[in-house]
Amino acid sequence: MTSIPSTPAPSIDVLLIGGARAPTLRRALEKNGHRATVVEQDAPLDDAAARAEVVIIATPRESALAICRRLKTRHQVPLLPVIALLPRPAQLPVEPNMPDAWLSPGTRSRDVVARVEELARIRRTESELVRLNRALAELAAENGRLYDRARREAAATTLLLRELQHRVRNNLAAIQALLVLERHRAPARTLGDALDVAIGRLRSMAALQDALTEGSESVKLAALATAVTRGVFDVFGASGVVRYGVSGDATVSARAAGAIAIVLNELVTNALKHASASEICVSIRASEERLVLVVEDDGQGMPQQPPPGSGLTIARAVARNELGGELSFEAARAGTRARLDLPRDPSPTDARRAANPSAAGRT
Repeated sequence: MTSIPSTPAPSIDVLLIGGARAPTLRRALEKNGHRATVVEQDAPLDDAAARAEVVIIATPRESALAICRRLKTRHQVPLLPVIALLPRPAQLPVEPNMPDAWLSPGTRSRDVVARVEELARIRRTESELVRLNRALAELAAENGRLYDRARREAAATTLLLRELQHRVRNNLAAIQALLVLERHRAPARTLGDALDVAIGRLRSMAALQDALTEGSESVKLAALATAVTRGVFDVFGASGVVRYGVSGDATVSARAAGAIAIVLNELVTNALKHASASEICVSIRASEERLVLVVEDDGQGMPQQPPPGSGLTIARAVARNELGGELSFEAARAGTRARLDLPRDPSPTDARRAANPSAAGRT
């Protein structure tokens, strides 16, 4: 029968304090592959005890108990195992810092070594349990942090979904309103023109979504104006033919940006379709209280009386009812200069007051 070789026990660091048997015990420990350090009872013990896994005390009883108390007080977790080479007293003091084992001074060296190995195994097991408990505590704390983070993110996701649903409803309502206005326009456009205008208006709303930064409720107007202008150019085939520029910038809420996108779309569409402009410039100026957008082109200019059903009717209505502002037209060296003047961050109250000036004093 083939025998399975036994695994040698791990080496143990042992501290021997005082006593005539210290050299003999040291040799027995080293013979079994352990490391032993011998010190006198009045020698400094802190450094040697910090490296030890088991301590053997072979001093008189009173000094042995004092040394044991001092060692166990300094090395509490896990407790440092101590063997006293003294007869076990009939009455032990009621305190935790007593030796873990009492062996008579005449105990055989191999039995002392066996007791050392047993206590070292117990201490190493306790050390591993302490490590595992610490790891479990850290894992529980991390799980708590992850749970709290997941709960916050779930709440934020729910809020974002509600906001998304709200925006979708508002966008669908705006699309419906614009299509109804186009259907009842007089005189009616041809089907192709009506579709082009509808597509341009829808693209202005899509430009708003593109201009919204992730996790933000604000919009940069320069990015919005650029996106709206490009969208109109694409619809009417003006890309690469008509020049455009955007200057200045300001930040507004997403709600106000949606209405501004509709007004900009109508102004740029008019400049391309009706004024035959070759250059369009959008400038943005903002103060603490007011916001001004100017759309200027070098086209044919506006008639004094725009035709009924014009997109300018929609632009003026949105400027007044949604933004609480005013859309006006100013003299320009050539072409048309449209000016949209509105509060810095228009609220629904501003829009109601602009739509019904007589209600300005009512709450």
